[in-house]
Amino acid sequence: MRWLTFDLDGTLADWPFRRLMRPYMQALLVQPAVRQALREEHLRRLAQGDHTRVYDWGDIYQVVREKLGLAQAFPSITQVLAEAVLEPEVLYPDVPAGLAALRQQGYRIAIATNGLARYQRVLVDKLNIAYEQMLAPDISHAIKPDPAFWNPLRSQVPEAIVHVGDLLSQDIWGANAAGLTAVWIWREMPPDWRTTPVAERTQRPDLRLVIADRLQRELEEYGQAPFRPQTLPQPDHIVADLEELAAILEPTSPSSDLAQA
Repeated sequence: MRWLTFDLDGTLADWPFRRLMRPYMQALLVQPAVRQALREEHLRRLAQGDHTRVYDWGDIYQVVREKLGLAQAFPSITQVLAEAVLEPEVLYPDVPAGLAALRQQGYRIAIATNGLARYQRVLVDKLNIAYEQMLAPDISHAIKPDPAFWNPLRSQVPEAIVHVGDLLSQDIWGANAAGLTAVWIWREMPPDWRTTPVAERTQRPDLRLVIADRLQRELEEYGQAPFRPQTLPQPDHIVADLEELAAILEPTSPSSDLAQA
């Protein structure tokens, strides 16, 4: 049985945790001092490799609240998620059929997220995404792109693993370092890239510049964990959606060789 590991936010769904928590965060983020303190605390944990607390936004807020003497209490994330109703469009429209097609090809599915499992499980269940295993910082004791993030699955699975994600700085770097087949899902892919056959996208002469530019923007937005490869992320495949993914991983497809290695 072959395995596919999928990032969640930006890959299978349109950032559900961020959507649900944004109304509670908005009053804080419009205050420059608070916004800066939240980011600094997050980046401090990231730089220190504090894996299980890097994305624990409730705890991050409590630290900032005490530091700045804020009066506003942050809601219980567990309660917010439990009571939440997600709009159907949060799940990308190609995902249900795409995952079904991949299962028919013999793949098992793992969710591989840098969000905490105790939060992400609730969201994945609300989105009706069926999966066999979850990888997360509070399970792996590592965050992408650290190759140790995939250890709980790699210790069980002798076969090659394919990882699919939208962030070069986390998903593709991590898959490269872990020796996985790396699939970059580029949902906002420009039209000229979409018209390029999937099998030829990694051979485009402008790919290196695209990756370097996007990587820099990602590092500025999300920060960088202590583990940082010395080379640019290198996707084995570049797809716009799960329909293209299922096509290139189909055993009869010439592009599927890397997935079978």
